[in-house]
Amino acid sequence: MDFLGRMRPDSSLHTEPYGVPLISPIGLGGGVDSDALAIGALGRFGFGFIEVGPYVLGSDDHQQIVAPPLIAGLEPHRLGTRLRSRPSRLSVWLRLSLVDGEAGAVLEVERLLESVDAAFDVVSISLLAPEAGAARGGDIRGTWRRLLSVCREHGVSTVLVDYPRSSPLSAIQPAVDAGVGGLVIRSAAEHLQTVDIRTAVQQARRAVASPGLVVVADGARSPRDVVEAFDAGADLVAVDQGFIEAGPGLAKRSNEALVAMRTRAASSDGAPGPQPSFQAALRSGWLWLLLLGLGMLIAGAVVFWVGLTSVLLPYDEVFLGVARDNLNSINPRLLGFMRHDRITLAGTLMSIGILYASLAWNGVRNGQRWAKDAVLASGAVGFASLFLFLGFHYVDPVHIVLSASLFPLFLLGILLPLRARPSGGLDLDNDSSWRLCLAGQLLLIGLAVGLIGAGVTITTVGVTRVFVFSDLQFLQTTAGAIGGANAHLLPLIAHDRAGFGGALASDGVALLFLSLWGLRRGERWVWWTLLSAGLIGFGGGVYAHLAVGYLELGHLLPLVVSAVVFVAAQCLTAPFLLTRRPGGL
Repeated sequence: MDFLGRMRPDSSLHTEPYGVPLISPIGLGGGVDSDALAIGALGRFGFGFIEVGPYVLGSDDHQQIVAPPLIAGLEPHRLGTRLRSRPSRLSVWLRLSLVDGEAGAVLEVERLLESVDAAFDVVSISLLAPEAGAARGGDIRGTWRRLLSVCREHGVSTVLVDYPRSSPLSAIQPAVDAGVGGLVIRSAAEHLQTVDIRTAVQQARRAVASPGLVVVADGARSPRDVVEAFDAGADLVAVDQGFIEAGPGLAKRSNEALVAMRTRAASSDGAPGPQPSFQAALRSGWLWLLLLGLGMLIAGAVVFWVGLTSVLLPYDEVFLGVARDNLNSINPRLLGFMRHDRITLAGTLMSIGILYASLAWNGVRNGQRWAKDAVLASGAVGFASLFLFLGFHYVDPVHIVLSASLFPLFLLGILLPLRARPSGGLDLDNDSSWRLCLAGQLLLIGLAVGLIGAGVTITTVGVTRVFVFSDLQFLQTTAGAIGGANAHLLPLIAHDRAGFGGALASDGVALLFLSLWGLRRGERWVWWTLLSAGLIGFGGGVYAHLAVGYLELGHLLPLVVSAVVFVAAQCLTAPFLLTRRPGGL
């Protein structure tokens, strides 16, 4: 989850509202993982705190205290064991519902806190009305004082009272008078919402003495709901049902929206900073990664020109000991097959160059660490493929020179410091364009995984069997016949095949990380980068096969499927990526 989603919030969101450091003021409310079954995983989605429960104590009648699909907790006796798997720096809350007037409720709270060995930082409590005909507790303030005393004896210094929006403030006044540390504004289970959130927060702020906490756990379903709650004055916000409806990215999107809003507010208060100088650019990594991308583009263009013209370079002919024109006597389709390999490789190299250059200019230059990591991972795969010559035993001088020229740019771009900036974006709504983009993102990830798999497969074949069945059908010969005609032909062809496979895998890695980490509302450059790199890459593959007449259906099927997936992904992501950046709430 940490790798795929990069969910960890920006450090600017770190806060300590009740003396415990939180990585984010956004948490996961109770009812989602009420018995802490998956707290180890859910704690990595960008939440600063997670609430377990609610548990109904002091009664065997589990009233409907949360609305479906949320569920009440059933196994409080197992919390002590399960909470051991929680991630570090994750604050855990306990939500309890006690039946007013039940004498054993306070004792059950004490037993529960003893069993978990100080695992909770906050306890939120609500007193439920007794069943019809049952006696109501006479000393509610006394009950709250006993609850607060029990919690503090077991290391819980922050106790909050639940404040349903449909209830008057007078209902929680005894808890406030007893000295609770704040209020948790919640929607009632029947979804009665008669007061807007700003009014509810203002009322809660007046009711609780400073510096009491005001927490909104009001069923936020989108980043807009979360940001509006903070804008209304909430100290913390918990999402619950919205996390189920909007998916696991809700916390990350909300964190980024909150960062973007705060950054925008701060920038509007101050004068713009000085523009970075050329010397500063030389000391940062983005300029060298940009040059790396441009170098890959030039290298691809050179390979494309070679594929269109001579196909073989002079040192290739020296290695073979045969002039280019004499290859036709070995196999009339051999030169065309090698042209197909080199033009396809050229398209892939230029596609990588476009991705690197755009990631450097639009991502790394703007302090986006994920863009630098994408180039790092892709470049590591690409440069490592140079050592594939150990499998096919042919050292290509141009390949060595290009790699030796580009590798220093790669090292400088990766090793020079990055002035990181938060990945903020105002993706506030779960609208149709967002839902379509999720489908398009899934297609892009699938396409990237397919490219990586194809690259690994082609590389493996290149350094072992060299040809697949369709290749030999096109050549109308066997690998043994080609090797028998010239002992150096197979190593030369294997070099082209393995090199193309390594480049394809590198291209797939860059596409994968761009698709995983870079799709944010209004990031137009991402869409145009994907379009440009895709057109170049697929265009080279299509032209290579048409130019030589290599049109066997089984061989072209992966290319056709990939192209269809790419077009569909571009169509699905366009409304989300090409929209204008939202200006605010």
